[in-house]
This record gives sequence, C-alpha cells and structure tokens, in this order.
Amino acid sequence: MSIFSLSDWSNTSIGAVNHYIQQGGKHVVLEANTPKGLPPIDFPPDVLVTDLRYGGTTFIRGKHPRYEGFWTAYGGLATGLARNVTFTQTINDDTPIENSRSEPYEMQRAPVGAMASEEYRHMHNHHQNLHAEVFNFSKDLNGVAIWGDSGALAPGAKSWGGFFSARSWPVKWSGYTPKNCFQYDEKTEFDAAIIGVEVDVLNGGRHWGEIAPNLGQPYAKVGIQIVGFGQRNTAAVEIRTEDSDDHTRGPAERRGAWNWGIIMRNSLHENSTVLFSENGQVRRGIDFEKTTFTDGAMRITGVGRSSGIIFDDGGSGEIYSGSGATNIRIGSNGLKIWNAEGTEILMEINQHGVHIRNHAGFLERLGGR
Repeated sequence: MSIFSLSDWSNTSIGAVNHYIQQGGKHVVLEANTPKGLPPIDFPPDVLVTDLRYGGTTFIRGKHPRYEGFWTAYGGLATGLARNVTFTQTINDDTPIENSRSEPYEMQRAPVGAMASEEYRHMHNHHQNLHAEVFNFSKDLNGVAIWGDSGALAPGAKSWGGFFSARSWPVKWSGYTPKNCFQYDEKTEFDAAIIGVEVDVLNGGRHWGEIAPNLGQPYAKVGIQIVGFGQRNTAAVEIRTEDSDDHTRGPAERRGAWNWGIIMRNSLHENSTVLFSENGQVRRGIDFEKTTFTDGAMRITGVGRSSGIIFDDGGSGEIYSGSGATNIRIGSNGLKIWNAEGTEILMEINQHGVHIRNHAGFLERLGGR
C-alpha cells in the first residue's frame, strides 16, 4: 500500500491513519509541521513511522521516547547534539520473529548459563536494527558492509569513525516500559549481559598458512585490523574507563573498571602465538614502570624445558621451572654476571667451570674440567 502522511492530530487525521493501518498499511510519515510529542495513536510494532518533526529523519518501530524527541543515551547530560538519520526500535516478547527464510517463527527461550557453542548457535534469537549485507564475487574488489567515515577538518577538530555503546539500564519509564517488566528490584534483582562489539570471522576457506593452488598465496583472516595513516599516531588500542582522566582516584575507585585487560578464552590452537611482534628494533617491549603488582608482574606455570623464558631461540639459554625447582640453562657461550656499571665480568659460568674475579682482578676457576 502507499505511504500515509500526517501533518496534524485532528480527529479526521487520526481516524484516517487508523483506517489505513487496519487495511494493512505499514508506513506512516509524520511531516515536519505535525505537532511534536507522543502521538495520540499507538502504532503497531510492525508499522514503520518516519518522523520528520525534530530535525533530521527518524525511522521508528514500536513505542520509544524518540517520539518526544528524547535522546535517551544522553539523558541528564548537557551535551550538544546533532544528527542526520536515526533508526529506532523497541523490541519485546511480542516482536515478530522469522527464520532464515523470512518465514514466521516462534521466539525461542534464551538459554541460561554456559552451553556448547554448537548448541547455542541454534538456540537464541537475534534482532538487527540495521543490517548491511555484501556478497562479493570479485577478487579485485573489497566488499565493505559498513563504512563509517568522519573527517577532522579544522585545527582541534575531533572525529570518531565509529562509536558503539552497549547499555544495561534498569529503566522503569512509564509509558514505554512494558508492564510486566516492572516486577523486579532494580538495586538487587537487575543484571544483564552486554557486549560492546562482537566481530565474527567465519572462515570457510583454508587454514591460515595454507595456500589454495589456484591462488598461489595465503589469504589473511583477521578479526580486527587497525591501520595507521599519515603522521605517527598514539595507540592502536586504548582501554579506558569513564573516569580514566581523573587522577585523584585510585584503582579501587574507578567506575566501570575492567577485570581483565585482554582474555583469550580457549581460542588458540597448539601452534598459536599469544602475542607476536614483527617490527625490527623498537625502544621497549612491555612497560610496567607506572604500575605495581601485588601478585606478580608475570606468572608462569612451567612444565620443564622450553616452558619459561627462552633467549635468542635457545642459543643464549633459558629460565624455566619444573618439579618445584628454578632452572637456568646457560647459553652456548656461558652465563656472565657483570658489575653494576656493566664494564667488568664478576662471575662467568661455562662448560669448563665457574670463574670468579678475585681482589687482584683475575678470574679463578672453581671446579670444572
């Protein structure tokens, strides 16, 4: 059916739009001169409303405070805001569900607790508010489903290419919260699972390192690739909290602090490398100068040789643990202990024994052959 446009809330207009919806109409436009505020009509959740009343264009399904012009994510803040296009939807247990063939489907009860990935992939429901798809059959064309491009074009300008937030919020907003969602104590009975961004790499090709004979080279499969351009940049990854810049707070007072910085949970194979750098010479490896630890700066569970710290691919020895002992395997040219200035050898251990510098400046050999 055609699109129905509204410019007022007169009884005639309300009756006309209700008739349009009863006849199967699915798209209503609220023109810019339509009075603002919550419409006096409860639009069914399968009716798309294009709202032009607040500047920009908003596409709404379901009952949402955006009808009143509210930016719920910025409630209580004095942030200046602007927008172009907004997609808004409220979903609940009555939201229509379909299967992968776009056929009507009954919503499944979400699983609780840990379960096998193979089972979980079939036993949950997904809602996509904005879904962009690309099928790529060209070797010479990069298929990009979503591109966010923001330019900082004046001195001091700030730009974000993308911004995502996943919010848990025990909201009880009369008129918008379903009545059956009020029956809990928001201080003691509320919790929710939130993930800011999930990136899935569904590799149906070769294992990394394998070469398809018709292609002649391995093709990378990367979860997130961060590429710097232009002048030197600050950090490829920065982990913050909402109060990271408040230096008066200690670690125990941080709001939104992370329990782990990075987790690799049963995701590597037996020949994987946890952290790899291919960069030639740089200044430092891991810098913890501004951080102290109460349970070890590094913790290693050793299982004998090659399970600890190896130097120069083993040519300069290693330090490892096993059977309750700390073990040092010296390098091919021995183990040398230097003075504080690094100018003289105080002790040297090699295949011929232990050599210690005495008061006369000569190395004495203890033991050995």
